[in-house]
Amino acid sequence: MFTQLKNAFNKVSLSANQLILVVTFYFIALFNQPLLSLAFERIYALDTVDTIFAATLPIFFFAFHIIVFSLFSIKYVIKPVLVALTIISSLVYYGTTTYGVVFDYSMMVNVIETDNAEAFAYLNLNFVLFFLFSGIIPAVLIAMVNVRYNSIGKEVIARMLLVVCALATISSIAFLYYSDYASFFRNNRELRKYAIPLQYIDATRLVLNDRYFTEPREFETLDPAPVLTTKNDEHKNVVVLVLGETARAMNFSYNGYSKDTNEFTRKFSPTSFQKVTSCGTATAESVPCMFSKLDRKNFDKADATHQQNVLDIAQLSGVDVLWVNNNSGCKDVCNRVETINLSKDKSHPLCDGGYCFDEILLEPLEAKLNNLTEQTTLVVLHMIGSHGPTYYRRYPSEYRRFLPECPQSDIQNCSQESLINTYDNTLLYTDLVLSKVIEQLQGLPGNVNTSMLYVSDHGESLGESGAYLHGFPYAFAPKEQIEIPMIFWTSNNQQQIDKTCLADTANASVLSHDNLFSSLLGLLNVSSTTYEKHKDVFNCQ
Repeated sequence: MFTQLKNAFNKVSLSANQLILVVTFYFIALFNQPLLSLAFERIYALDTVDTIFAATLPIFFFAFHIIVFSLFSIKYVIKPVLVALTIISSLVYYGTTTYGVVFDYSMMVNVIETDNAEAFAYLNLNFVLFFLFSGIIPAVLIAMVNVRYNSIGKEVIARMLLVVCALATISSIAFLYYSDYASFFRNNRELRKYAIPLQYIDATRLVLNDRYFTEPREFETLDPAPVLTTKNDEHKNVVVLVLGETARAMNFSYNGYSKDTNEFTRKFSPTSFQKVTSCGTATAESVPCMFSKLDRKNFDKADATHQQNVLDIAQLSGVDVLWVNNNSGCKDVCNRVETINLSKDKSHPLCDGGYCFDEILLEPLEAKLNNLTEQTTLVVLHMIGSHGPTYYRRYPSEYRRFLPECPQSDIQNCSQESLINTYDNTLLYTDLVLSKVIEQLQGLPGNVNTSMLYVSDHGESLGESGAYLHGFPYAFAPKEQIEIPMIFWTSNNQQQIDKTCLADTANASVLSHDNLFSSLLGLLNVSSTTYEKHKDVFNCQ
């Protein structure tokens, strides 16, 4: 049957120009439907609507894509390129239409840094069928069609004529509606992030350039001589920083949520910070940013990677720093400190070969607490937390407290109630793990001051306004993706912190990941030229 189909399509003969036109039409009609839909929505929301201007949009993008595809219209190159772009664009289109994700620079960093377990979490029947019909089958048809080629001279002339026609179309539209286009796209800059394949090609180019084609940079030392002010103190100091994953503030009962998602830590009376925002909307951006001296507004990952972060400065001062990882990596933050990457082998009762439940973090923590070799110790526990879309795989069955559930990865096909229930179960399980961290800290001798700080890297969308998951450009990310929980617990013998004042700060102050750098230095009693007193939430007067 395949041979017959192949023979049939081999009889279909198209010129290179005709192939470009057909593929361009497919890209505009399907893959760029989110771009055009959003553009039309914005146009028709204006006080004055010019329907002719709106009608020129698909024509404009059609002509522009013709020019782009013509760049690859060389014999032996055109078909492989169009096949590859069709397959990749199908994946991007699925992510955009299903989860509302846009593939800008930050998202392409996430894609590159995603491990196999995270990637396979998106596999489901809905995805397979979608990918088959929008990507694989069209790509196969492109590969099978017979393309007619003339002599080199005639092909060059034919292609030039096609490009000239496209340029003439764009020029005509620009002549008639330049001011409209300039004004509209200046006020709606985010629309370009939906252009397929132009946006992800450009974003990938920038990421690859930054990673592999940029001149090596020297590592910048921000403070060559930080000092641990309690080095000779008779009391030891242990701080456990629990780095959460994809937890959003609005679903924490400490923040007024109707469901009791914090029932396990409540007995320890932690301080919950009510107004905290993340540095980014994805792990690849938020984690490097929150440990960096750079603020969100001037954050650059390349700069952050090539300079001391708060872990480096703490370690240089004499703090014993350990990073324990139950996620897909530390995003270069832990490169220079001791790191434990937990195995996900099925032989462990908390692991299934792809993921481990976060209780596995308690084992290396216990081992560290039983062997405190330095006066001050910092342990960072990086959770898998509420990582989607397979929320149901983030907690053991005994913590299926909120029902009905959404036990599938195509979360857009679940009811809103079941999806949120499943997500809330992940938060309940996170709270259990936090309570066990506190219990381990409480078990230390009385001459050890102990603290636990939990903060999530970013939030999550659960179908609000049709958006799912996270990773939206920060400029128009919904609040669900940037408002995060942060809670703090400290032992009764920790005298340096005024808990009443801290509670006032937690209830009234607007905080962000920008506060973590100095707050962590303050909590560890590290004196550094990088420390900013006004950003230290524990420096409560």
